[in-house]
Amino acid sequence: MKRSKLLLLLIAVLTTNISLLAQNDSVSYKSQLQFNLINGYSLSYLNLFCTSSGIRFKIDLGAHGSFQNLDRSQSSSDNSLNNPFSQQQKFNEEQENVTQNFNIVVNYLWISNIAKEVNLYLGIGPLISYYRTHSENNSKDVPTTQNNYNKSFYEITSSSFGLGLQGVVGVECNLTEKISLLAEFNLNGSYSWDHWKFSDENETTSLSRAENTEDGHSWNYELNNIKIGIAYRF
Repeated sequence: MKRSKLLLLLIAVLTTNISLLAQNDSVSYKSQLQFNLINGYSLSYLNLFCTSSGIRFKIDLGAHGSFQNLDRSQSSSDNSLNNPFSQQQKFNEEQENVTQNFNIVVNYLWISNIAKEVNLYLGIGPLISYYRTHSENNSKDVPTTQNNYNKSFYEITSSSFGLGLQGVVGVECNLTEKISLLAEFNLNGSYSWDHWKFSDENETTSLSRAENTEDGHSWNYELNNIKIGIAYRF
């Protein structure tokens, strides 16, 4: 009789433990969507193998552009008796700069709980990068008392395609059951193939134009500013 009661108690304990494990599994999350919004833009998908490791697929995006239009005027005169003159000159200059870049990265992450609701993660993985910059300058110098003028235009375009590795050091702080705050550094090392194109055009009494292209390759190392973002678990 005692053995039967002991067996029933053991079955009840095992059933309770299995039920609790099932409940814990039901509220555990195996995936994350991550968004970095400060000091760079990134979109990531993290697939967790367990609570201490996972693989992350990430796209880093960057774009910057500026345009400036400058108008200036200048007056000059000479009051000498032999050859007096007075002249007013107008200058116009337009400047345009555009930069675009993106990285495609796959990181294997190691995750460690260092405090309540705080995780430290380290990672490394292959990197594909692309960078492009384009600059234009268009200037015109027109004397108002003469018919001639000076006009110049130059354009510079450079692009780079690279392959390498990206290392990651970051901290995740849980805010709610599904939302957490992220902060991380990225260290990039890559070998890139580079291309430059330069064109220059000047017009006074005649038109002259020059164009040049260059190709090269380089090793690149970059430590990014700390990126701040959020993660959503599901």
